Amino acid sequence: MLTYRPATADQYDELLQLMAVDSADYLNQSLELMKMTWEEFGQLFRTVGHCYSIYQDDRLAGFYWIEERERTLHLHALILKREFQGQGIGTQVLQMLAEQFQVRMDTIELGVHQSNDGAKRLYQRLGFEVVNFRADLGYYIMQKSLAREPAK
Repeated sequence: MLTYRPATADQYDELLQLMAVDSADYLNQSLELMKMTWEEFGQLFRTVGHCYSIYQDDRLAGFYWIEERERTLHLHALILKREFQGQGIGTQVLQMLAEQFQVRMDTIELGVHQSNDGAKRLYQRLGFEVVNFRADLGYYIMQKSLAREPAK
């Protein structure tokens, strides 16, 4: 069973470390292009949007970081510890977010690096579509509509 809790101050460093390990190859390049240090990046999820810890039973499985932008929910990060990957947790988190924000948001938006084919396929399988490609950063911008289907 998955549960979600606001990330604690001491968990932010763990999130940053997970990102550094899993995404360092393209995140380093992105930060360089944005003229941002790892320290400055680490401040972002402390001050922009909300970061949550994902627990499977009572074990910390990973984190997600979201920001509400008018009627769009932007998913900045969804990152799982290696031992929790491939178990459907990412799918469950995305489904939970869609259900939770369906009433007050029109879309969920995220960016996925062009080298992360597995994540892109997952997002497409869950109904996300590519709406833009940021060639300067190498990221696909993907969105999923949260509009409810009319009752038949």
